[in-house]
Amino acid sequence: MELGWRVDYAERIAAEHATFGDQEDLHGDLPESAHFWSERFMLPKLNALGVTSVEQLIVDEIGRRAVGSPGDVVVLSLGSGNGDLELGWLRSLADRGVTNVRMRLLEFNPRMQERAAQAADRLGLSDRVELVVADFNTWRADARHDVVVAFEALHHVVDLEHLYGQIRDSLTVDGVVVVHDMIGRNGHRRWPEALEVIERIWATLPPELRRNSITGEVDDHYDDLDCAVDGFEGIRAQDVLPVLLDHLHPSLFLACGNVIDPFVERIYGHNFDMESAAHRDLIERIGTLDDALIDLGVVTPTRLTALFHREPHRLRVHGMRTPERCIRRTSVIDPAGRVSFDPHVADRSRIVQGAGVAVGRTNGIFDDQWVGRSAEIVVFPTADVGRLELTTYLPDWMPRTGNLTIEVDGESVGTVEPKYGLCTNNVPVDLPARRVRRLALLADWSVNQDSAGLGQDRRTLSYVLTCVAFREK
Repeated sequence: MELGWRVDYAERIAAEHATFGDQEDLHGDLPESAHFWSERFMLPKLNALGVTSVEQLIVDEIGRRAVGSPGDVVVLSLGSGNGDLELGWLRSLADRGVTNVRMRLLEFNPRMQERAAQAADRLGLSDRVELVVADFNTWRADARHDVVVAFEALHHVVDLEHLYGQIRDSLTVDGVVVVHDMIGRNGHRRWPEALEVIERIWATLPPELRRNSITGEVDDHYDDLDCAVDGFEGIRAQDVLPVLLDHLHPSLFLACGNVIDPFVERIYGHNFDMESAAHRDLIERIGTLDDALIDLGVVTPTRLTALFHREPHRLRVHGMRTPERCIRRTSVIDPAGRVSFDPHVADRSRIVQGAGVAVGRTNGIFDDQWVGRSAEIVVFPTADVGRLELTTYLPDWMPRTGNLTIEVDGESVGTVEPKYGLCTNNVPVDLPARRVRRLALLADWSVNQDSAGLGQDRRTLSYVLTCVAFREK
């Protein structure tokens, strides 16, 4: 698994409860640019595969099994939140005269389950809804399921292997798993080959299209944010598809989207006015470019709509976008074989010194050199390295400190304890020259200045990284 998920599990649970507990509209507030892109670039591909819409796909799969069934068809919805989508499916089925459906809502947030129960009661659907309050990382299947729906839920799962095993074992012989989810890089970050394209597009945009809706600032450079730093958002997104293929067999498969993502998501997507012909044209052009890059194999898709089964089925795909072609190989930095795009972009603050050169984008390090729970630097030592020298800074207002674990290529090489003020720690290593290395820095503490009442900074921060020096043997 890639960097970004190893913060204490209980802390992540608490963060997830805090983030979603009061959200009454989970699926709304999408930018108009997202709807425009979907109608122009996703729906036509679905239609060509015989599917009207994602919602219709789900309702049809349930209805197909319910019509003529002597008993209830059992549906399990993973990460159901407030249950608004699921109750909508039940109402659509009822409009068709289909009422023999039992909807099981699997959700670990009790406040959301409470809202789902209240909504079901208002709509007169309580007798067809079952609340399952459980964490899908540890949930044990306790019923047989005819349909399992994973609607933007799988990218929140840590133990995919466990969950897929439970789903597979609880699925009826004719059962189906409907997936509509994210399959890009962990934390919803960009792989280097996609980031290069995005940054080139970014450099052409006017300031009003680069405004960050979280900070309110205009971002000179695209902020490749790691959304999995302190929660479950995208925690194992890149494993969703390959692990799923290890457990189940697809019959319908549509993967799309990648370079378009930053321009249709919530952070920057609201900057685009779809009443503007120029903005519509820009989204159209980026969407067309994105499709071409995916079909050429330059980038891999980040979004998936698919049907899966226990046994092999005849497969319907869009063009050449087979499941195998849509998996991004994580063993390489860049599928084209390059290790560097622009060293000046890779390490703007010149953090890497000594016998090391940063050869990929640094992730988790802000422009002012603040670092959150995790950071990653891809480096290329120019000489044999025997020692890593880390220089950090902790201000007096930081209420607590902790341990900083250093990993190279996924293996721990040491742990240090940064002190207040400017502090240098040395870690012995044995790194031969001229081999690309992934350096990961994992902190077991962090503070949100705004939430803690210590200031106005809304970022989750751990320390300032002044320098990482690769010292020759």
